[in-house]
Amino acid sequence: MTADELSKHEKRIYYGTYQSNKVIRTKIDSLMRQMASFECTLGNDSTYEERQEVKNKQIKLLLKIKELDELKYDVLKKVI
Repeated sequence: MTADELSKHEKRIYYGTYQSNKVIRTKIDSLMRQMASFECTLGNDSTYEERQEVKNKQIKLLLKIKELDELKYDVLKKVI
């Protein structure tokens, strides 16, 4: 069975809303860019507190992604 043969509901189940909805994809991409920009502020000289602060900010954004698409959230939570 190919993706073209699936209904919209089945596509959302198997591929998540990120793959099937352009508006959701744009929102999630924006949140992921913000997460990446936080990561870019860290360096070799970053303190433990600074790293924890960035991680907490990323987790907050990750929870917003979970509200939009749980499948994408499951993939991203493994990375953080």
